[in-house]
Amino acid sequence: MKKLVSVVLVLLMFLSVMTCAFAENSLANYNDDQLKQLYKMIREEMVSRGIPLAQEVTLREGKFIVGQDILPGSYTLKCTATSGDTYGDLYSSLGDAYSSFDSALGGLMGSLGGMMGDVINAEVEILGNYGTVLKSFEMKAGDSVRITLEEGTALQISEGTCVLTAD
Repeated sequence: MKKLVSVVLVLLMFLSVMTCAFAENSLANYNDDQLKQLYKMIREEMVSRGIPLAQEVTLREGKFIVGQDILPGSYTLKCTATSGDTYGDLYSSLGDAYSSFDSALGGLMGSLGGMMGDVINAEVEILGNYGTVLKSFEMKAGDSVRITLEEGTALQISEGTCVLTAD
């Protein structure tokens, strides 16, 4: 029985390799349902091996479920922008506008804008069951950290935008 299972698995592997080798010519012959099934099988195999589908993903504020939105694996997470930077630019622009009317108020708004980038940082949390925070990071624009995401967890980003790059 074990030999029969082994032979069947070898044949299936051979067929999958041949399918990949001739995919350029034969994928047009698949109907939509067959193509979706093939994609599902390939995606499941990539997930089981820990191979990411996308090399780089931009993540804005929100919660991302590992295994649904993001594949499990090791990643580098880089903060590209924070709300503090956005607010800082806004206050600095207001400071420039106010300086034509009142230099003291314009200077105050400009200083407040410069301070915002230091005060408000992006918050990144890796969440476990029931929202338990397993790890948390506070990041400024340009900061990066290596993380490992496992199925059944979630990645939550607040006050910023990050790029997730597969290692």
